[in-house]
Amino acid sequence: MENNNNNQIIPKGIMKRGKKYRVSVMSEGQRQTATCKTLIEAISVLEEYKKGLLTGHIVNYATWNVATAWDNYIRYRVEIAPNSTGNSKKFTWYGKMIMNYFGKTTSLDMLTEANVSSFFDFLTTKKKYSASCTNYLGTLVYQMQLFARKRGHLSTIPVRMESRKLTKGRIRFVTAEEELQILDWYNTTGREDDADLVVFFIDTGMRKSEGLRLTFNDIDFKTGRISIWQTKTNHPRSIKMSARVRAILTGLRLRVTGNDRRVFGHIAEKRFYRNFWEMRDACGFDKDLVIHTFRHTCCTRLLGAGVDIRSTQEWMGHSDIKMTQRYAHFIPSKLDDAVEALNNLQNETSNLKGDNIRILNPLRA
Repeated sequence: MENNNNNQIIPKGIMKRGKKYRVSVMSEGQRQTATCKTLIEAISVLEEYKKGLLTGHIVNYATWNVATAWDNYIRYRVEIAPNSTGNSKKFTWYGKMIMNYFGKTTSLDMLTEANVSSFFDFLTTKKKYSASCTNYLGTLVYQMQLFARKRGHLSTIPVRMESRKLTKGRIRFVTAEEELQILDWYNTTGREDDADLVVFFIDTGMRKSEGLRLTFNDIDFKTGRISIWQTKTNHPRSIKMSARVRAILTGLRLRVTGNDRRVFGHIAEKRFYRNFWEMRDACGFDKDLVIHTFRHTCCTRLLGAGVDIRSTQEWMGHSDIKMTQRYAHFIPSKLDDAVEALNNLQNETSNLKGDNIRILNPLRA
């Protein structure tokens, strides 16, 4: 280390050049360099280079404000990044929450640990948002900072917001009786298209975004397979059509022209949501019944029918088998065998007399 004219200690790997600071360090076999306006920025860059968090040549940070960082990050998410959907609308509400709290013109450098923690408190104590919603907002704030940092538009180290522990709770799924009630409501109110989509979600277990993106190019009617290319986990998978899904898709193929057309393009997503909420209220279902419940229903039915857990994991597209194991209590065979074993042992015990009982029950001896 060396001292500059202001008696500031300059770490090894940083050199002062005029009014700026030059960072030069070997990281992962390559020399990484950067030019920073202040010593604090240079030290921050040096630390990230050493941790392998930052690569490439960076010259002169030009820090974005929150609005600019958010717009650029979302454009990257929906147009360039893996699993990009081309749909920025689903981020609109999250963007409003973040910009309204921090301020559109606030510099990203001002997102300190203190005010990010205040954002956490605001979401949990004042807004009382769920753990999953709070954690997702925190992830978006961090990823926005990280995106700007890697492109030279944030001079400080990105700040992570603390996360809340998710509670497992009960797994809400649709029973056979509830399914009949749901489909009856849709059909009697003239929403047959929505009823078809509900059946599709229940029998395929697809995520909502996967189902609404599906095109006829993704369907092989000869083999009965549906290919899902854009997934949450970035691992394409294929599933087989049930008899009623095949009937629905065959009918839609006659209505929709062009294989590149979306299978359910005739159903507006917002309208589908409004009809779903109306159905839920009309039928008196609890608020835990959401559209994603249909995916839960497929998983529970697969396991309940005796499909092994590995095959179910592949069908559902779970990246980790632990996710599938959350539904393991729906696997009947092993637990049923355990009960039978206890029953058989009890029957054998009841047939024994005298000393034999004392052998089986040594505590009574």
